[in-house]
Amino acid sequence: MIAPDAEMARGPWSEVPSVVMPAGDASIPIDLLRDVAEAMLKLPGAKACDAGTRRPIAGLSTEYCSTVYVAGSRDSLFWRVAEPIRGSHEACKPFFVVKDDDFPSSQVWVVGYVHNHPCAAAPSSQDLSVWPTDVLKPFVSMAEVRLIPGNPAPALFKSSAIEMASALVAERQDGTRLFLRYFPTGEVQQWSDVRARWVTLGVCAPRSARPPFRSVAPECRTGGLQLLRD
Repeated sequence: MIAPDAEMARGPWSEVPSVVMPAGDASIPIDLLRDVAEAMLKLPGAKACDAGTRRPIAGLSTEYCSTVYVAGSRDSLFWRVAEPIRGSHEACKPFFVVKDDDFPSSQVWVVGYVHNHPCAAAPSSQDLSVWPTDVLKPFVSMAEVRLIPGNPAPALFKSSAIEMASALVAERQDGTRLFLRYFPTGEVQQWSDVRARWVTLGVCAPRSARPPFRSVAPECRTGGLQLLRD
């Protein structure tokens, strides 16, 4: 765990193995999502939630956040996650500078961050309201990954930039999880274990925010999205 007075993140987090950049997919890989969700959602308070109100519990529920980055060379990149920061019951602020144990700063590119939602899709979670589906309501906890434009330059893998996206790992009452990715271009994908690949569920377009700065769920071409059942 990173100290509250630290000036930057340290990585990689020993609980999350590095993932080699997979061929043919320049965005968030499924192996990283599985491992980071497993590590983050077992931290103390990460899934604590008031069952009656579906709200985080002050002093018990805890949001954690970790910096997501890639390290290596343009021909051999590794997805990595920094050690987590402990936040409050309703917020956590990640670092956007990482000191990696194996690679110099010139071979480290911050691409985003991951954080947990103790009460899954709680009404107060503004960043979850931009997801184009309400089928997440039955889920009890969640980890969210957000990729952001690189600083100061985007990370490249074999001359192609990493695709920006958001991803959700949602956990059911029985502990099983589903994995989703949502791209700025509108595609929403779900990982299928049966097909061993990402499956596009639909295409959704963002809509203008309503005052005072409240997010509005995107509009999908085919109406509400249906999750895979496998």
